[in-house]
Amino acid sequence: MELRKNLIDIFKVVGNDEELLRLLYYPTDPLNQSKQDVKSLPDYADIRKERIMRSPKTDDITNKEICRVCVYFGNRNNGRSNSHFAHQDVVFDIYCHIDKYDSNDARSLWIADRLNGILHDEHITGFSKTKSDQMFIIGNPPSGYIGYKYIYEFVSENY
Repeated sequence: MELRKNLIDIFKVVGNDEELLRLLYYPTDPLNQSKQDVKSLPDYADIRKERIMRSPKTDDITNKEICRVCVYFGNRNNGRSNSHFAHQDVVFDIYCHIDKYDSNDARSLWIADRLNGILHDEHITGFSKTKSDQMFIIGNPPSGYIGYKYIYEFVSENY
């Protein structure tokens, strides 16, 4: 198995997408070309670290007004016809502060659309293209936030 490598591969694709970074960072008119690219901001490393995480961490955003995507692995189902491969879920939790971001432009859904544009039917890691067939509302998001859980699946090695 190369689960660590698989997660890093996915994280690199998501974490380096300028459009996604803009959606996570700028509260209004995020795709306006007159705004500086997030990657060129002096505190880019800190912005990315706070806005895109490799774990389902939310305990630090209650007193903040940000957007965050948490990326981590979910369920894994061993292949029925070939024991060398398994279906691996990768989970994206999308959190947006309602007043600062989501009430202006449905930012959480905009972020979900962008993730789908980056990931759906793309070969990023493992042995298959990523597929998405599940999206859920997060029932208990941090106070002041709306949250959605997006689940993608890909095939990876099972040995």
